[in-house]
Amino acid sequence: MAAVQPPACLADLNDDLLRKIISRLAESELASAVALKRCSSRFKDLAAPLVANAVSVTNEKWQSAASKIGGPVGAKITGALERNEVLTSLDVGGNKIGPTGATAIAEALKGNGVLTTLDLSGNEICSIDEDGDGEYDASGIVALADALKVNGVLTSLDVRNNKIGPTGATAIADALKGSGVLKTLTLRSNNIGDEGAKAIGGALAVNEVLTSLDVSGNRIGPTGATAIAEALRVNAVLTNLDIAYNDIGPGGAEAIAEALQGNGVLTTLNLSGNPLFRGGIGPEGASAIAEALKGNKVLNTINLRGNYLGTEGWCAIFAALRDNKENKIESWDLSRQGIDVEVAKVLAEYVSGSAVLTSLDVGGNAIGDEGATAVASALEVNGMLTNLNLRRNRIRDEGAAALASALRVNGVLKNIDLRYNRLGDEGKGVIRDAVSGREGFKLEM
Repeated sequence: MAAVQPPACLADLNDDLLRKIISRLAESELASAVALKRCSSRFKDLAAPLVANAVSVTNEKWQSAASKIGGPVGAKITGALERNEVLTSLDVGGNKIGPTGATAIAEALKGNGVLTTLDLSGNEICSIDEDGDGEYDASGIVALADALKVNGVLTSLDVRNNKIGPTGATAIADALKGSGVLKTLTLRSNNIGDEGAKAIGGALAVNEVLTSLDVSGNRIGPTGATAIAEALRVNAVLTNLDIAYNDIGPGGAEAIAEALQGNGVLTTLNLSGNPLFRGGIGPEGASAIAEALKGNKVLNTINLRGNYLGTEGWCAIFAALRDNKENKIESWDLSRQGIDVEVAKVLAEYVSGSAVLTSLDVGGNAIGDEGATAVASALEVNGMLTNLNLRRNRIRDEGAAALASALRVNGVLKNIDLRYNRLGDEGKGVIRDAVSGREGFKLEM
C-alpha cells in the first residue's frame, strides 16, 4: 500500500510558485500583516519587493487624490501616508469636497487594494448644500459608482447627506448589481425618492453580498417601498434595512409586511417616523406588519415609532407576537407612542410568554395603575426581561403595590425606572422594600 503523502506547505514550494502566491497577496493587508510578519525569512525575502511596489503604487494614487482635493481632507490623507500608514479606513465626512474631491477619491479607489471603509458623508459631492441650494452635478457620485464596479476590497461606504438624488442612486444601484464585496451601504438623507428607491430595489434583487442598507430620510413613498419589498422576497443576504423617516404609508408597509412573510434572513428593520405626509403607516399598515410577525422567526429588532399606529395597531402587533412563541424580538422602545391601558394589557400578555425580550421602554405614555398592574402580572412569570422603563405613566400607589409584589418574586430584572409618576410615600416605600438587598439592582424613582 502506497504511503500517504503529507500536504504541501509553503516551504516545499519553489520560488516561482511562491512569487505567484505573493503576487496575489501583494496589494492586500494580508501581505504585510501575514506574509512579511509571520512567515519564513525565505518568504519574506521574495515578498518584500512585490509588496513594496504594491504599497508604492497605492500610495501614489492616494497622494494624487490628496493633492487634487487639498484642504483638511488632502492633509489627512497625506499625513497618513507620511506616517507610513496603510489606508484601510478613511473618514472625511463633513468636509464639502464637492464633485471634484469625490472624483479624485474615486480614481484612487479604482487601483486601491487595501481601503475597506470609506465615509464621505455630508460632503456636497453633487454640489447641493444642506439647504438644497446649488446646481446639481452628478459627476462625483457617478465616478464613485464606477470605481465600485472595479474595486474589489471596499466593504463599507457611507455617502449620507449628499443630496445625490435619483440619478446618483441609480448609478450606485448599477454598481451594486456587480459588486461582490460591499456589505454596508448608507444612503441616508439623499433625496433619492421613488425613482432612486426603485433602482436600489432592482439592485438588491440580484446582489448577493450587501447585508446592511440605510435609505432613511429619502422621501420614499409607497411605490419606492414596494420596489424594495419586492427585492426582499428574493434577496437572501440583507440582514439590516433602515427605511425610517420616509413616506411609505399603509401601502408601503403592507408590501414590506408581505415580503417579510417569505424572507428568512432580515433581522433588523427600522420603519420609524413614516408619517411625513400621509399620517404614518397607521392601523392598516400595522395590521399587515402584525400578520407578518405571526410567523416570523428571525427578526430580532423592529422599530415602529412615530407611525400613529393607535390602539388598534399596537394591539394587533403585540397580539401577533404573543401568539408567535418563536419570535425573536429582543427589545422594544415604545416611549411616547400613545400606549394606553388596552394596549398595555395585550403587551403584558406578550411579555409574559416571551423567552427573548430583555428590554422594554414604555416611558412617557399613560398606562396608569391598571396598565402597571398588567405589566406587574407579566413580571411575575417572565424570566428574561432585565430592563424596564415605566417613567412618566401616571402610575399611583395602587400600581406601585402591584409592581412591588411582582418584584419580590422576579429575580431577573436588573433595572426599573419609575420616575415622574404619581407615587406617594407609601408607593415608593413598597417598591424600595421589594428590591432591598438585591445586589446590582438599579432603581430610579
